[in-house]
Amino acid sequence: MVSRRQFLRLGAAALPTIGIAGCLGGPSPLGGPNAPPPTDSATSTTEATGDGPSETLGEVPAWEPDWSLSFDGDVLGLEADGGDLFTTVSDEGGDSAVAAIAAVDPADESVRWRTAMEGEAVAGSHASARGIARGGWGATLDGDAVYAVAGRADEREWTALHSLDRSTGERRWSLERDRELGVAGVSEGLLVATGLEFFPPADVTPTSHQTPEEPLTTVVYGLDADDGSLRWTREFEAASDVGAGPEGVYVAAGNRFVGLGLDGETRFTLRVGGGPPRRVEVDGDRAFLLTGEDGDATLSGVAPNGDVDWRLDAPVGELLLGAERLYAGGDAVLAVDSDGAVDWRDDDYGRWLLLDPDDDTLYTRSGVGADAATAYDASGGGERWTFSPPSNNAWPEAATAERLVATAITAEDADSPFYTVYSVDADGEATKSLGVDTAFDALGVDGRVYLGDGESNLLALTP
Repeated sequence: MVSRRQFLRLGAAALPTIGIAGCLGGPSPLGGPNAPPPTDSATSTTEATGDGPSETLGEVPAWEPDWSLSFDGDVLGLEADGGDLFTTVSDEGGDSAVAAIAAVDPADESVRWRTAMEGEAVAGSHASARGIARGGWGATLDGDAVYAVAGRADEREWTALHSLDRSTGERRWSLERDRELGVAGVSEGLLVATGLEFFPPADVTPTSHQTPEEPLTTVVYGLDADDGSLRWTREFEAASDVGAGPEGVYVAAGNRFVGLGLDGETRFTLRVGGGPPRRVEVDGDRAFLLTGEDGDATLSGVAPNGDVDWRLDAPVGELLLGAERLYAGGDAVLAVDSDGAVDWRDDDYGRWLLLDPDDDTLYTRSGVGADAATAYDASGGGERWTFSPPSNNAWPEAATAERLVATAITAEDADSPFYTVYSVDADGEATKSLGVDTAFDALGVDGRVYLGDGESNLLALTP
C-alpha cells in the first residue's frame, strides 16, 4: 500500500499507479488568507496536434487564487455534487491521528460542517478511485449520504467506514474491521464495501519486497445503506476489483469473474483466460471486464446472467466510464459503446483519463515520457491539441467545461515549488500558472477550479 507519507516523499511522478497489496491495476479493491504564494511566471510549450502549427509560449502570468480556506490537516481529496464541495482532510498524528470530512459552501467561502474520524484517511477507499496517483483520496457521495474511510491502515491494524448525513455531517453509522475497508458502490439501497486482509499482520515487522505466501483475502460486505446493518458477506482470494450496479455485484478475483445478486447469492462464475482480471466498470445492466496485461489486454462486455456478449483485444490498462461510452487508455486510447463497437481509436500512448464536466472532451496523460496532456473530441476522437510544459512529468489534473488544469513537476532547485499547475485554454495554450509544493487533488465545478494542495489549504481559482 502506498501511504500519503510515501507519496509526499516520492512525488506523483514516482507513482504512476497506486499499487495496493492484492490489487492488480485497480484501486484498492476492497481511492483565503493562507494560500501558498503563486510563482511569478513560468514558461511552457504547446504542441497543436490537430488544429494548427506548434507554438512556443513565453512567460505565463501568475495564477492568483480567488480565495482559500485552511484546515487542521492536509487537504487530500475533493468531491462535489449539487453545489456542495466535500474535502477529505487528514493529519499524521500516529496514535492520535485524526481525519475529517468537511462540507464547504463555495458561495459563502465557508465550512458548513466538519466531522472528525479517528485515524488517517485511507487511500483508494472511495468508489471513484481508479488506482492512479491522481485522485487517490476522497469520499463517496450517494443521495443524502457521504461515505468515508479512516483508520490505522498504515499500521495494518484497523479501518472504519462511516456514513455521514450530507446536510449536517452527523454520523449515521460506522463499520469497523481489522481489514482495509473501501466502498465499491451503492445500488438500490445496498452499500457494497470491501475489506482487504492486511499484510503483513500488525504484529509482524514488514521487510522490503515482502510478499504473501498465499493470496490475500477480500471480504465483500452487503450493507443496508440507511442503517449500516449487515445483510450478507462473501470472501474471495486475490480480488483485484469489485463493481456494483442495479443488477448486482461483480467481483474480479484470481482467474474468476463472479456475478452476485444484490442478495449476495452467486449468479454466475466465469473462468478468465489470457491473463488475470484487472478492472471492472458497471453501467446499468452491463459489466465491463478488463483482463490481461497492458500490451495484451482484453475488454469484455458481460450481461447480468454471465453471458459474454463481446470481446475486444487492445493494448490498454485503464478504464473510465463516461455518460455515453467507455474509454480505455494505455498504449492506445479507445472509446467503446456498450455493445462493443469501437467509436474511435488513437494508437498513441494515453493514460490518466479525464473527462470534462460536459463529457465532450477527453484528456489523457500523453507523450513518450508521459510528459504532456492531450485533448480529444470525446465523441469523434479527433486530437484537438497537446500541451507540453517544460517538464519530464506532466498530466491532466482537472477540467471545467472550457479549461484544462494540467500539473507538471518543474522544480529546478530546493527553493523552487515542486509543481507548477497550469490553466490551459480551449486552444491548448497556458494562460496562468501557480507554483505549489504538493498537489493532491483538484476539481472543476461550475467554471471554477478547487485545488487541495496536500498541505492545509483549499484554493479556489478561476481559470
